[in-house]
Amino acid sequence: MDSIVLASRSPRRREILEKAGIPFVVCESDADEAIKNRRKVRSSVIDNASKKVDAALRRYEKGLVLGVDTVVVFGARVLGKPRDEDEARRFLRMLSGNVHCVYSGITVRDASSGVGLRSCSVTEVVFQKMSGDDIGRYLRRGEWADKAGGYAVQGEAALFIKKITGSFYNVMGLPLEELFRMLNRFEYFKRDGRYLPVERRGP
Repeated sequence: MDSIVLASRSPRRREILEKAGIPFVVCESDADEAIKNRRKVRSSVIDNASKKVDAALRRYEKGLVLGVDTVVVFGARVLGKPRDEDEARRFLRMLSGNVHCVYSGITVRDASSGVGLRSCSVTEVVFQKMSGDDIGRYLRRGEWADKAGGYAVQGEAALFIKKITGSFYNVMGLPLEELFRMLNRFEYFKRDGRYLPVERRGP
């Protein structure tokens, strides 16, 4: 199976691809992930994922390039990665005992042809009511850092989650089911060598 180019610095996305047995190389992206229009979250996360792919395509001329952008949405608020522990505490207080949605925009593009697919995965998450002590204990573990919404579903935060409707992996940061569908559109799993190898551009 050929490697894909992962345009992300997220260790969670690397972990998901490794567990799925999909080989990859990492091309970290510094593309702007800010969402300027909170009423258009779906299109915004897709656009952000595409920006990451565009940045990677400046360095790769062959291979399939994958970009993903994930945010947590509670009511009219978009919760990205908290700036500090205080903001993470505010996020968790909002999510406690409530329902929120996780949106992931995903883009896969063939560097050689420029052909690409774009999509969005949405998962609904219901949190148990969390006490102040629950939140404080969770924050002290440091798991909130670099996580959209200030929590990691695959970690201790699983204790507080009452129900998930949709993709669990989407909440982790990479909707694996949607990625599988998109890679099949590129006939990625047919092992015909079409995308072998990934190839970096020259200096």
